[in-house]
Amino acid sequence: MKHEQSTPGPKDTEEPDLRDYLGVLRRRKWTIALVMALVVGSTLAFSVRQTPVYESTARVLVKPINPSQAVQGLSVASIINLDTEKGLVESPAVAKLAMQTLGGGAQPSVLLHNVSVSIPANTQFLDITYSSPDPRGSALAAQAFAQAYLDFRRKQASVAFATAAQGYERQIQQLQSQLAGKQQDLAAAPAGSSEAAAVQAEINALTSQIAILQAQVAPLLAPSVDPGEIVSPAVVPISPSIPNYPRNLALALTVGLILGVGIALLRDRLDERLAGREEFEEVLGAPVLGIVPKRTGPRKRNRTELSVLQNPKTSAAEAYRTVRTNLQHLAGNGDRRIFMVTSPMLGDGKTTVSANLAVALAKTGKRVMAISCDLHRPRLHRFFELDNAVGLTSVLTGQASVGDAVRRVGSDTLGVLPSGPTVVSPTELLGSDEMERLLVELRGTADFVILDTPPLGAVGDALILAPKTDGVLLVADATSTARGAVTFARSQIEQVGGKIVGGIYHKFDPARARTYHPYYQHYYSDRYLANGESERKSRLRRRRAIHARNENTRR
Repeated sequence: MKHEQSTPGPKDTEEPDLRDYLGVLRRRKWTIALVMALVVGSTLAFSVRQTPVYESTARVLVKPINPSQAVQGLSVASIINLDTEKGLVESPAVAKLAMQTLGGGAQPSVLLHNVSVSIPANTQFLDITYSSPDPRGSALAAQAFAQAYLDFRRKQASVAFATAAQGYERQIQQLQSQLAGKQQDLAAAPAGSSEAAAVQAEINALTSQIAILQAQVAPLLAPSVDPGEIVSPAVVPISPSIPNYPRNLALALTVGLILGVGIALLRDRLDERLAGREEFEEVLGAPVLGIVPKRTGPRKRNRTELSVLQNPKTSAAEAYRTVRTNLQHLAGNGDRRIFMVTSPMLGDGKTTVSANLAVALAKTGKRVMAISCDLHRPRLHRFFELDNAVGLTSVLTGQASVGDAVRRVGSDTLGVLPSGPTVVSPTELLGSDEMERLLVELRGTADFVILDTPPLGAVGDALILAPKTDGVLLVADATSTARGAVTFARSQIEQVGGKIVGGIYHKFDPARARTYHPYYQHYYSDRYLANGESERKSRLRRRRAIHARNENTRR
């Protein structure tokens, strides 16, 4: 991801900044929108297909129960382990009691699967919630569990009290047996003797102990058990808790956005296409001489268009004039005359660039010769509506002279040499001495010679001509050309001794480019109209006219 700049030249590798990431999100907005739509749609479809589940909750206030407190007269405000009580509610024992209350229609394991217990913070409450497809059934089950829990605790307390009472009664019985024995000893002892006095003291002590134990066992024999109470009974729910459409939609939007952004960044990371002018210059090792915008509107397959002639006030024609100016600067004082135009792959637009560049150069009064050196799939003659019966192959095979094969187009300054009839060995023909002599001849008669050659990724014809020219212009399709293809084309040209002097960034679309600057969007989209007025100013003028007309109508 790289930020588009207006200054040509290779650049240093920079870390992506926030604008780069925002640019990725803007360019991949439809990917993000599609992922979000899929996630939201899937979530809604899943939610619609879900069986509605209703939840009802009963709140129970838990009170401490301890037999020793009743015996010792302690306060009931002792600490309760609510986690233990929570586990008790979710136990099979309580579930069996709840099942009996509900009529035994469901097994305890099924009931436990649908019950949940929560503990509100800093309280002695248990919130017992039951989930069921039946709203009335959920309320009944929640209430049954709450009551079953209280009944179970009450039963536990009763058993504990009874056990404690039995322990005290056994102690009382033992003391009473001892008391009966002492009373017999007292009857056998002489009256008024010291022995009788000692036995009487023991009898008094036993009597006192029995009285204390009887006082302690009294509340245990008829206990008042209060394990807690239901402070908020379960009510029949009106709406289901599952599916929760607002929650599911919010979650789906969040997950969809995160997933969409991740996929967008991944796609951009894996995209091998050129990221923009800067990256093209960096990979090419030469400046970009011009950026030709993509043609808007419908376009027929294999359509040829000379923008410089047919639509001279369009942004595309202006781009070719920019390429012309930069190429004239490269040519200097005429030391460089012959330039080869090629591209990494088929369909990059090298023939379109060759034809329009030749016309743009000829309009300055320079003597220009455009030669179709693509002997496999020639198209240059179509741009000028010429036949291909006689051309380059005719000259190289001695069947025609240069003067007979060259066609003059428009003015005398532009000559076009079509490819001519197909031959069996085009590569050998382009590398022949006759081709060398033709280029030498043209160097002396033309100011600029533009050679339209085949793509480097298709055949090797362009590599034969590259070292015979003064420079190579490489055309890259902004919508499809990969970095690796440009790197391969550059290495191939440099290996045979050719020199890349510049590149043309073709079919550039600011609205879909991987990196861009707002300047390019205005420059290449709103550059010219037929009357020379910018589209932005034209829109403003039209809005003002409509506003004025509406004002007159109201008056």
